Amino acid sequence: MLGIYGDVPTWDDGRQEILNAYRVPRRWTAAPFPPGPVAVVARIVWSVDGEQLRDTRATAWTPRFVLVEVFDRRWYLNAAWLRTRDVRRRSARPGRGRAGGTGSR
Repeated sequence: MLGIYGDVPTWDDGRQEILNAYRVPRRWTAAPFPPGPVAVVARIVWSVDGEQLRDTRATAWTPRFVLVEVFDRRWYLNAAWLRTRDVRRRSARPGRGRAGGTGSR
């Protein structure tokens, strides 16, 4: 959508909602430093573009939700709270270790 000057886009041009984002929980735990944020793959469902899997970092969590970084011009914030089922850990080394799976070692 163009602004009142025709060729200048409005501030919200291209913005979308994240359909699987949730409100900030009452209590949460921030990633301790060190080691800091955890490398994850997040499933984000955009209101226009649909589902996207993206490599990002988890910076806080609860038993049901994870706060992931979302540096994307479509989203007006730098992060979003997602359900834990929409986030999994990335393995430290490709092809090694568990990437957010469950079960015993």
